[in-house]
Amino acid sequence: MTKLVGLTGGIATGKSLVSGYLQKKGIPVIDADLVTHKVEAKGTPGLEALVKAFGPQIILSDGALNRLELGKIVFNNPSDLKQLVRIIDPFIRSEIFKQLAAYQSVPLTVLDAPTLFENGYAHLVDELVVVYTDPVTQLHRLMKRNKLSIVNANKRIQNQWPLQTKCNLADTIIYNSGTAEQTLLQVDNWLANEMK
Repeated sequence: MTKLVGLTGGIATGKSLVSGYLQKKGIPVIDADLVTHKVEAKGTPGLEALVKAFGPQIILSDGALNRLELGKIVFNNPSDLKQLVRIIDPFIRSEIFKQLAAYQSVPLTVLDAPTLFENGYAHLVDELVVVYTDPVTQLHRLMKRNKLSIVNANKRIQNQWPLQTKCNLADTIIYNSGTAEQTLLQVDNWLANEMK
């Protein structure tokens, strides 16, 4: 059976950098964000359930999910965010298990999930790796990447578990406040130990 490693961090901490690098190294990665997009795609039962809960304003004219509109709703109301997770989580879990079944013969598979702890996926994995970035760098990266104000960026960060709490539960911490090269060297060292 494959060893399942949970890869997480906070929003804009550099988890995607690490995940992409692992994929280039030939490690299978199940990307929870891509899984979420798949189960919320146009015409899916997941999207139908979201429309029923949050209304037709979350649909674009082409029938696809308006993520920006849904984000405005759920990131401004904690109970709406919990409702979103309750609705979509069964679809996500089902798809993750389906993808994981295809990797049972490889030694290592990574579940890349930004909300690994928040959505209760930590118990599914054999090992936890957290990508850490100092709070100031994280905030600036998120503002730049998503073109958000400082207030909206902080709201998004605060809707996740504190990064330090995740680090306290991690088996391995990858520090990503420096250069990409420094970060990826840590990934190489971790991977070398995993493959022994």
